[in-house]
Amino acid sequence: MANYKYKNETGVIVPDTADILTEVQDEYKAQFGQDLIVTANTPQGILITSEALARTAVVQNNAQVANQINPNLAIGVFLDAILQLLGSQRTPATFTLVTADLTGQPGTFIAAGAQAQNSVNGEFFESVLDVTLDGTGNGSVNFQAVNSGPINCNANDLNIVAPGAPIGWETVNNTDNAIFVGSEIENDEEARNRRNVTLAAQSTSLSEAIITGVRLLPGVESVGFRENTANTTEIIDGITMVPHSIFVCVDGGNDQDIAEVLNSKKSGGCAYNGDITVPVTDPFSGQAVDVKFSKPNLINILVRATITADAAIQDPVNTVKNAILAYVNGELTNEPGLVVGQDVSAFELAGAVNIQAPTIFVNNMEISLFSPLNYSSNTIPIGVFEKANIISSSISVILL
Repeated sequence: MANYKYKNETGVIVPDTADILTEVQDEYKAQFGQDLIVTANTPQGILITSEALARTAVVQNNAQVANQINPNLAIGVFLDAILQLLGSQRTPATFTLVTADLTGQPGTFIAAGAQAQNSVNGEFFESVLDVTLDGTGNGSVNFQAVNSGPINCNANDLNIVAPGAPIGWETVNNTDNAIFVGSEIENDEEARNRRNVTLAAQSTSLSEAIITGVRLLPGVESVGFRENTANTTEIIDGITMVPHSIFVCVDGGNDQDIAEVLNSKKSGGCAYNGDITVPVTDPFSGQAVDVKFSKPNLINILVRATITADAAIQDPVNTVKNAILAYVNGELTNEPGLVVGQDVSAFELAGAVNIQAPTIFVNNMEISLFSPLNYSSNTIPIGVFEKANIISSSISVILL
Protein backbone atom coordinates (compact mmCIF):
# COMPACT_ATOMS: atom_id res chain seq x y z
CA MET A 1 0.00 0.00 0.00
CA ALA A 2 2.55 2.56 -1.21
CA ASN A 3 -0.05 5.32 -1.56
CA TYR A 4 -1.86 5.20 1.78
CA LYS A 5 -4.33 8.06 1.74
CA TYR A 6 -6.81 7.15 4.46
CA LYS A 7 -5.89 9.89 6.89
CA ASN A 8 -5.86 13.69 6.87
CA GLU A 9 -5.93 16.60 9.31
CA THR A 10 -9.45 15.63 10.43
CA GLY A 11 -8.39 12.14 11.45
CA VAL A 12 -8.50 8.63 10.05
CA ILE A 13 -10.73 7.96 7.05
CA VAL A 14 -12.55 4.62 7.04
CA PRO A 15 -13.90 4.06 3.52
CA ASP A 16 -16.40 1.38 2.59
CA THR A 17 -14.88 -1.97 1.68
CA ALA A 18 -16.62 -1.67 -1.70
CA ASP A 19 -14.75 1.58 -2.39
CA ILE A 20 -11.42 -0.04 -1.49
CA LEU A 21 -12.25 -2.99 -3.76
CA THR A 22 -12.99 -0.61 -6.65
CA GLU A 23 -9.72 1.19 -6.01
CA VAL A 24 -7.70 -2.03 -6.18
CA GLN A 25 -9.56 -3.12 -9.33
CA ASP A 26 -8.67 0.21 -10.98
CA GLU A 27 -5.02 -0.24 -10.01
CA TYR A 28 -4.94 -3.68 -11.66
CA LYS A 29 -6.62 -2.35 -14.81
CA ALA A 30 -4.12 0.50 -14.97
CA GLN A 31 -1.31 -2.06 -14.98
CA PHE A 32 -2.76 -4.81 -17.17
CA GLY A 33 -5.27 -2.99 -19.32
CA GLN A 34 -8.81 -1.69 -19.00
CA ASP A 35 -10.23 -4.85 -20.50
CA LEU A 36 -8.91 -6.96 -17.61
CA ILE A 37 -11.67 -9.12 -16.13
CA VAL A 38 -11.70 -8.47 -12.37
CA THR A 39 -14.62 -10.58 -11.19
CA ALA A 40 -14.05 -12.57 -8.01
CA ASN A 41 -14.09 -15.95 -9.81
CA THR A 42 -10.91 -15.20 -11.79
CA PRO A 43 -7.33 -15.66 -10.52
CA GLN A 44 -6.72 -11.92 -10.64
CA GLY A 45 -10.08 -11.33 -8.99
CA ILE A 46 -9.04 -13.53 -6.08
CA LEU A 47 -5.83 -11.52 -5.70
CA ILE A 48 -7.75 -8.25 -5.90
CA THR A 49 -10.21 -9.37 -3.21
CA SER A 50 -7.40 -10.46 -0.91
CA GLU A 51 -5.63 -7.11 -1.34
CA ALA A 52 -8.87 -5.19 -0.68
CA LEU A 53 -9.52 -7.15 2.51
CA ALA A 54 -5.93 -6.59 3.68
CA ARG A 55 -6.23 -2.83 3.13
CA THR A 56 -9.57 -2.78 4.93
CA ALA A 57 -8.04 -4.53 7.94
CA VAL A 58 -5.19 -1.98 8.07
CA VAL A 59 -7.61 0.95 7.85
CA GLN A 60 -9.83 -0.44 10.60
CA ASN A 61 -6.86 -1.20 12.82
CA ASN A 62 -5.47 2.32 12.38
CA ALA A 63 -8.86 3.83 13.14
CA GLN A 64 -9.14 1.80 16.32
CA VAL A 65 -5.63 2.79 17.43
CA ALA A 66 -6.33 6.46 16.66
CA ASN A 67 -9.51 6.29 18.73
CA GLN A 68 -7.55 5.26 21.81
CA ILE A 69 -6.69 8.91 22.53
CA ASN A 70 -10.41 9.66 22.78
CA PRO A 71 -11.54 9.09 26.40
CA ASN A 72 -15.02 8.16 25.22
CA LEU A 73 -13.74 5.42 22.90
CA ALA A 74 -10.53 4.18 24.56
CA ILE A 75 -10.41 0.62 25.84
CA GLY A 76 -8.17 -1.53 28.04
CA VAL A 77 -4.70 -0.23 28.86
CA PHE A 78 -5.30 2.87 26.71
CA LEU A 79 -8.22 3.85 28.95
CA ASP A 80 -6.08 3.10 32.02
CA ALA A 81 -3.49 5.59 30.72
CA ILE A 82 -6.15 8.28 30.26
CA LEU A 83 -7.46 7.68 33.78
CA GLN A 84 -3.91 8.14 35.09
CA LEU A 85 -3.89 11.66 33.64
CA LEU A 86 -6.53 12.51 36.26
CA GLY A 87 -4.69 10.65 38.98
CA SER A 88 -7.36 7.98 38.82
CA GLN A 89 -7.58 4.27 38.12
CA ARG A 90 -10.20 1.60 37.72
CA THR A 91 -12.08 0.59 40.84
CA PRO A 92 -10.38 -2.71 41.73
CA ALA A 93 -12.14 -6.02 42.15
CA THR A 94 -13.23 -6.92 45.68
CA PHE A 95 -13.70 -10.21 47.51
CA THR A 96 -16.72 -11.66 49.29
CA LEU A 97 -16.27 -11.79 53.09
CA VAL A 98 -18.16 -14.10 55.45
CA THR A 99 -17.99 -15.05 59.14
CA ALA A 100 -17.98 -18.78 59.90
CA ASP A 101 -18.11 -20.87 63.06
CA LEU A 102 -15.56 -23.68 63.45
CA THR A 103 -15.66 -26.80 65.61
CA GLY A 104 -13.18 -29.54 66.38
CA GLN A 105 -10.75 -30.71 69.00
CA PRO A 106 -10.15 -28.15 71.79
CA GLY A 107 -6.90 -26.25 71.34
CA THR A 108 -6.61 -26.93 67.59
CA PHE A 109 -4.63 -24.14 65.92
CA ILE A 110 -5.94 -23.10 62.48
CA ALA A 111 -3.59 -20.73 60.69
CA ALA A 112 -4.74 -17.90 58.43
CA GLY A 113 -5.21 -19.17 54.88
CA ALA A 114 -7.02 -22.35 55.90
CA GLN A 115 -9.65 -23.14 53.29
CA ALA A 116 -13.34 -23.97 53.38
CA GLN A 117 -15.67 -24.58 50.44
CA ASN A 118 -19.12 -23.28 49.54
CA SER A 119 -21.29 -26.34 48.93
CA VAL A 120 -23.66 -24.43 46.62
CA ASN A 121 -21.33 -22.79 44.09
CA GLY A 122 -18.10 -24.70 44.82
CA GLU A 123 -16.09 -21.53 45.55
CA PHE A 124 -13.20 -21.75 48.01
CA PHE A 125 -12.72 -19.31 50.89
CA GLU A 126 -9.62 -18.65 53.03
CA SER A 127 -9.53 -17.64 56.69
CA VAL A 128 -8.08 -14.16 57.13
CA LEU A 129 -6.71 -14.58 60.68
CA ASP A 130 -5.22 -17.30 62.87
CA VAL A 131 -7.70 -18.91 65.25
CA THR A 132 -7.39 -21.47 68.07
CA LEU A 133 -10.44 -23.52 69.05
CA ASP A 134 -11.39 -22.87 72.68
CA GLY A 135 -11.84 -25.38 75.49
CA THR A 136 -15.17 -26.48 74.09
CA GLY A 137 -13.77 -26.94 70.57
CA ASN A 138 -15.42 -23.85 69.13
CA GLY A 139 -14.08 -20.84 67.27
CA SER A 140 -15.09 -18.13 64.80
CA VAL A 141 -13.17 -16.37 62.06
CA ASN A 142 -13.77 -14.40 58.85
CA PHE A 143 -13.25 -16.14 55.52
CA GLN A 144 -12.54 -14.33 52.25
CA ALA A 145 -13.31 -15.74 48.80
CA VAL A 146 -10.20 -16.90 46.94
CA ASN A 147 -11.60 -15.46 43.70
CA SER A 148 -12.75 -11.87 43.36
CA GLY A 149 -16.16 -10.85 42.05
CA PRO A 150 -19.82 -11.13 43.07
CA ILE A 151 -19.60 -14.56 44.69
CA ASN A 152 -22.66 -15.20 46.81
CA CYS A 153 -22.43 -16.96 50.15
CA ASN A 154 -25.76 -17.25 51.88
CA ALA A 155 -26.25 -18.57 55.39
CA ASN A 156 -25.14 -22.20 55.86
CA ASP A 157 -23.50 -22.37 52.40
CA LEU A 158 -19.89 -22.40 53.62
CA ASN A 159 -19.98 -25.83 55.22
CA ILE A 160 -17.16 -27.96 53.76
CA VAL A 161 -13.72 -28.18 55.34
CA ALA A 162 -11.35 -28.24 52.36
CA PRO A 163 -8.78 -31.03 51.91
CA GLY A 164 -5.48 -30.37 53.66
CA ALA A 165 -7.10 -28.77 56.70
CA PRO A 166 -5.28 -28.92 60.07
CA ILE A 167 -5.87 -32.11 62.03
CA GLY A 168 -8.47 -31.44 64.71
CA TRP A 169 -10.59 -29.04 62.66
CA GLU A 170 -13.83 -30.89 61.94
CA THR A 171 -16.65 -28.57 60.79
CA VAL A 172 -17.27 -25.10 59.42
CA ASN A 173 -20.52 -23.21 58.90
CA ASN A 174 -21.69 -19.62 58.39
CA THR A 175 -24.95 -18.93 60.18
CA ASP A 176 -25.44 -15.55 58.47
CA ASN A 177 -25.26 -14.26 54.92
CA ALA A 178 -21.98 -12.78 53.68
CA ILE A 179 -20.86 -9.58 55.40
CA PHE A 180 -19.85 -8.20 52.04
CA VAL A 181 -20.32 -9.51 48.49
CA GLY A 182 -17.39 -8.82 46.18
CA SER A 183 -17.41 -7.13 42.79
CA GLU A 184 -15.56 -7.40 39.49
CA ILE A 185 -12.89 -4.90 38.46
CA GLU A 186 -14.47 -1.85 36.86
CA ASN A 187 -15.05 -2.49 33.15
CA ASP A 188 -14.43 -0.02 30.32
CA GLU A 189 -17.99 1.36 30.24
CA GLU A 190 -18.08 1.90 34.00
CA ALA A 191 -14.63 3.52 33.98
CA ARG A 192 -15.59 5.89 31.16
CA ASN A 193 -18.83 6.89 32.89
CA ARG A 194 -17.02 7.50 36.20
CA ARG A 195 -14.37 9.61 34.46
CA ASN A 196 -17.05 11.79 32.87
CA VAL A 197 -18.60 12.58 36.25
CA THR A 198 -15.32 13.19 38.08
CA LEU A 199 -13.55 15.71 35.83
CA ALA A 200 -13.51 18.46 38.46
CA ALA A 201 -11.67 16.54 41.16
CA GLN A 202 -9.12 19.31 41.83
CA SER A 203 -11.64 22.17 42.05
CA THR A 204 -13.71 23.60 44.92
CA SER A 205 -16.93 25.62 45.31
CA LEU A 206 -18.30 24.80 41.85
CA SER A 207 -21.22 22.38 41.76
CA GLU A 208 -19.20 20.12 39.46
CA ALA A 209 -16.33 20.08 41.97
CA ILE A 210 -18.64 19.18 44.86
CA ILE A 211 -20.32 16.41 42.87
CA THR A 212 -16.96 15.11 41.67
CA GLY A 213 -15.46 15.09 45.16
CA VAL A 214 -18.31 13.01 46.53
CA ARG A 215 -18.56 10.81 43.45
CA LEU A 216 -14.91 9.75 43.83
CA LEU A 217 -15.53 8.27 47.27
CA PRO A 218 -15.56 4.46 47.54
CA GLY A 219 -19.04 3.01 47.28
CA VAL A 220 -20.70 6.16 45.90
CA GLU A 221 -22.80 5.35 42.84
CA SER A 222 -24.37 8.70 41.99
CA VAL A 223 -25.01 12.18 43.39
CA GLY A 224 -27.88 14.66 43.21
CA PHE A 225 -27.19 18.38 43.77
CA ARG A 226 -29.13 21.63 44.12
CA GLU A 227 -28.06 25.12 45.19
CA ASN A 228 -29.97 28.06 46.67
CA THR A 229 -28.21 31.35 45.91
CA ALA A 230 -31.02 33.52 47.29
CA ASN A 231 -31.06 35.41 50.60
CA THR A 232 -34.30 33.68 51.52
CA THR A 233 -35.47 30.14 52.15
CA GLU A 234 -36.60 28.65 48.86
CA ILE A 235 -38.32 25.47 47.71
CA ILE A 236 -36.29 24.15 44.78
CA ASP A 237 -37.47 20.99 43.00
CA GLY A 238 -39.39 19.96 46.10
CA ILE A 239 -36.55 20.63 48.55
CA THR A 240 -36.82 23.33 51.22
CA MET A 241 -33.43 25.05 51.22
CA VAL A 242 -32.19 27.68 53.67
CA PRO A 243 -30.53 30.85 52.27
CA HIS A 244 -27.18 30.45 50.49
CA SER A 245 -27.06 26.68 50.82
CA ILE A 246 -26.54 23.44 48.97
CA PHE A 247 -28.43 20.14 48.97
CA VAL A 248 -26.53 16.95 48.19
CA CYS A 249 -28.17 13.53 47.86
CA VAL A 250 -25.66 10.67 47.83
CA ASP A 251 -26.32 7.09 46.73
CA GLY A 252 -23.91 4.89 48.70
CA GLY A 253 -20.67 5.74 50.46
CA ASN A 254 -19.61 6.24 54.07
CA ASP A 255 -21.39 9.10 55.89
CA GLN A 256 -18.25 10.44 57.57
CA ASP A 257 -16.31 10.44 54.29
CA ILE A 258 -19.14 12.26 52.53
CA ALA A 259 -19.34 14.92 55.24
CA GLU A 260 -15.59 15.56 55.15
CA VAL A 261 -15.55 15.96 51.38
CA LEU A 262 -18.51 18.36 51.48
CA ASN A 263 -16.77 20.41 54.14
CA SER A 264 -13.62 20.62 51.99
CA LYS A 265 -15.35 21.32 48.66
CA LYS A 266 -18.12 23.82 49.42
CA SER A 267 -17.39 27.55 49.63
CA GLY A 268 -16.99 29.38 52.93
CA GLY A 269 -20.23 30.40 54.64
CA CYS A 270 -22.34 28.04 52.55
CA ALA A 271 -25.05 26.27 54.55
CA TYR A 272 -26.29 22.70 54.20
CA ASN A 273 -29.63 20.93 53.84
CA GLY A 274 -30.55 17.29 54.37
CA ASP A 275 -31.87 14.75 56.86
CA ILE A 276 -28.46 13.29 57.77
CA THR A 277 -26.20 15.33 60.07
CA VAL A 278 -22.54 14.44 60.58
CA PRO A 279 -20.22 16.53 62.81
CA VAL A 280 -16.90 17.40 61.16
CA THR A 281 -13.90 19.23 62.59
CA ASP A 282 -12.30 21.44 59.98
CA PRO A 283 -8.65 20.31 59.72
CA PHE A 284 -7.39 23.86 59.16
CA SER A 285 -9.48 26.04 61.49
CA GLY A 286 -10.28 23.39 64.10
CA GLN A 287 -13.92 24.52 64.07
CA ALA A 288 -16.58 21.86 64.57
CA VAL A 289 -19.40 22.08 62.04
CA ASP A 290 -22.50 20.01 61.35
CA VAL A 291 -22.58 18.87 57.73
CA LYS A 292 -25.96 17.88 56.32
CA PHE A 293 -26.86 15.79 53.30
CA SER A 294 -29.34 13.08 52.32
CA LYS A 295 -29.47 9.54 51.00
CA PRO A 296 -32.01 8.86 48.23
CA ASN A 297 -35.47 7.49 48.83
CA LEU A 298 -35.81 4.32 46.72
CA ILE A 299 -38.76 4.39 44.34
CA ASN A 300 -39.60 0.84 43.32
CA ILE A 301 -40.66 0.53 39.70
CA LEU A 302 -42.49 -2.28 37.89
CA VAL A 303 -41.79 -2.97 34.21
CA ARG A 304 -43.99 -4.87 31.75
CA ALA A 305 -42.53 -5.62 28.33
CA THR A 306 -44.56 -7.13 25.51
CA ILE A 307 -42.28 -8.58 22.83
CA THR A 308 -42.00 -10.66 19.71
CA ALA A 309 -38.77 -12.65 19.54
CA ASP A 310 -36.85 -14.35 16.77
CA ALA A 311 -36.95 -18.14 17.13
CA ALA A 312 -33.13 -18.19 17.31
CA ILE A 313 -33.19 -16.55 20.74
CA GLN A 314 -33.29 -19.40 23.24
CA ASP A 315 -34.33 -17.40 26.32
CA PRO A 316 -36.05 -14.18 25.23
CA VAL A 317 -37.50 -13.46 28.68
CA ASN A 318 -34.13 -13.33 30.45
CA THR A 319 -32.56 -11.61 27.44
CA VAL A 320 -35.03 -8.74 27.85
CA LYS A 321 -34.58 -8.64 31.62
CA ASN A 322 -30.79 -8.56 31.35
CA ALA A 323 -30.95 -5.82 28.71
CA ILE A 324 -33.13 -3.66 30.95
CA LEU A 325 -30.93 -4.27 33.99
CA ALA A 326 -27.82 -3.38 31.99
CA TYR A 327 -29.40 0.01 31.25
CA VAL A 328 -30.53 0.41 34.86
CA ASN A 329 -27.01 -0.28 36.16
CA GLY A 330 -25.30 2.11 33.73
CA GLU A 331 -23.55 -0.60 31.73
CA LEU A 332 -24.36 0.88 28.30
CA THR A 333 -22.19 3.39 26.46
CA ASN A 334 -22.98 7.00 27.42
CA GLU A 335 -25.92 5.91 29.57
CA PRO A 336 -25.61 6.71 33.31
CA GLY A 337 -28.47 4.38 34.19
CA LEU A 338 -31.00 5.03 36.94
CA VAL A 339 -28.91 7.35 39.06
CA VAL A 340 -30.18 9.79 41.67
CA GLY A 341 -32.81 12.08 40.16
CA GLN A 342 -33.06 10.17 36.86
CA ASP A 343 -36.60 9.86 35.51
CA VAL A 344 -37.76 6.42 34.36
CA SER A 345 -38.61 6.34 30.67
CA ALA A 346 -40.37 3.39 29.02
CA PHE A 347 -38.89 4.61 25.73
CA GLU A 348 -35.34 4.37 27.10
CA LEU A 349 -35.98 0.87 28.44
CA ALA A 350 -37.33 -0.26 25.07
CA GLY A 351 -34.31 1.32 23.37
CA ALA A 352 -31.98 -0.60 25.69
CA VAL A 353 -33.59 -3.86 24.57
CA ASN A 354 -33.38 -2.91 20.89
CA ILE A 355 -29.68 -2.01 21.17
CA GLN A 356 -28.65 -5.19 22.94
CA ALA A 357 -31.07 -7.62 21.29
CA PRO A 358 -31.98 -6.22 17.85
CA THR A 359 -33.83 -9.39 16.83
CA ILE A 360 -36.37 -8.81 19.59
CA PHE A 361 -39.26 -6.52 18.63
CA VAL A 362 -40.68 -4.55 21.54
CA ASN A 363 -44.41 -4.28 20.91
CA ASN A 364 -45.03 -2.35 24.10
CA MET A 365 -43.04 -1.21 27.13
CA GLU A 366 -44.96 -0.12 30.21
CA ILE A 367 -43.87 1.05 33.65
CA SER A 368 -45.63 1.67 36.94
CA LEU A 369 -45.04 2.55 40.55
CA PHE A 370 -45.63 -0.30 43.01
CA SER A 371 -48.44 1.79 44.42
CA PRO A 372 -50.70 2.94 42.94
CA LEU A 373 -50.39 0.28 40.26
CA ASN A 374 -50.95 1.94 36.88
CA TYR A 375 -49.00 0.57 33.92
CA SER A 376 -48.45 3.05 31.09
CA SER A 377 -45.76 4.27 28.70
CA ASN A 378 -45.62 7.65 30.44
CA THR A 379 -42.33 8.73 32.01
CA ILE A 380 -42.23 8.44 35.80
CA PRO A 381 -40.60 11.55 37.30
CA ILE A 382 -37.93 11.00 39.95
CA GLY A 383 -36.92 13.80 42.33
CA VAL A 384 -33.35 14.88 43.02
CA PHE A 385 -33.77 13.25 46.46
CA GLU A 386 -34.96 9.94 44.98
CA LYS A 387 -33.60 7.00 43.00
CA ALA A 388 -35.63 4.59 40.89
CA ASN A 389 -35.15 0.92 41.71
CA ILE A 390 -35.74 -1.86 39.17
CA ILE A 391 -34.76 -5.45 39.92
CA SER A 392 -35.17 -8.64 37.91
CA SER A 393 -38.23 -9.81 39.82
CA SER A 394 -40.04 -6.52 39.11
CA ILE A 395 -39.76 -7.03 35.33
CA SER A 396 -42.44 -9.09 33.60
CA VAL A 397 -42.10 -10.12 29.96
CA ILE A 398 -45.05 -11.09 27.79
CA LEU A 399 -44.02 -13.13 24.75
CA LEU A 400 -46.38 -12.92 21.77
